[in-house]
Amino acid sequence: MTIFDWIGQILVDKKPWDSFDESDQKSFSPFIINRWLSMDEEFIEVVNYFQKYAVGTLEPREVYKWYSDFLPKGKRFNKYIKSKNKKKYDPVLVGIVCRHFECSKQQVGEYLELIHKEELREILAMYGTDKNQIKRMVK
Repeated sequence: MTIFDWIGQILVDKKPWDSFDESDQKSFSPFIINRWLSMDEEFIEVVNYFQKYAVGTLEPREVYKWYSDFLPKGKRFNKYIKSKNKKKYDPVLVGIVCRHFECSKQQVGEYLELIHKEELREILAMYGTDKNQIKRMVK
């Protein structure tokens, strides 16, 4: 069964766990179910509270039973929320800013979102970067 089949079983059909064959039961993933159910604004608090028990502590059978008993019956459409694409920065720019602020490359990505372009130009010039290269890196 797919994730969509499981969501349908939890929210619409609500069949007992024992009615599924062993291969279907093995395909049930509490983590993925939590992730999909949390896309619904009405369920987000319930899922957030229950997920600390659902993943690792309880058996998949118990997670399925709890959700199918607790959540209201009915079809729902939940748009999957994708993560935001991070901007890719020039490796030279990242290296210079990393050296200037003495931080990790991961932190530099956050810094570059906050630094004003004029300040960034000054930092690059301070480390001897060519003016044409600065124009290319700071857009």
